[in-house]
Amino acid sequence: MNEQIDRHFEWIVENPRYGYLIVGGILLLWLIGVICGWKWTYTPSTWGWNWVRETFGEKALRICVGALLVIALAGVACLYLATA
Repeated sequence: MNEQIDRHFEWIVENPRYGYLIVGGILLLWLIGVICGWKWTYTPSTWGWNWVRETFGEKALRICVGALLVIALAGVACLYLATA
């Protein structure tokens, strides 16, 4: 089992574009969940996010998480294009 995991890890290291595509797909799914209002995508688990939710409301928390996800997606897209 460890050999298969090591083989896949080495393949991702040799071909980082596929890793960026996988990460981008996960981030895009997460962003769609935030936009659609799926609770699991923005349920706060730390005191900082709890503070944001209690102070500004759930909608503001969704906007903050969505903005961070858009920034992360832009970064992953830049990395993907830079490895062309």
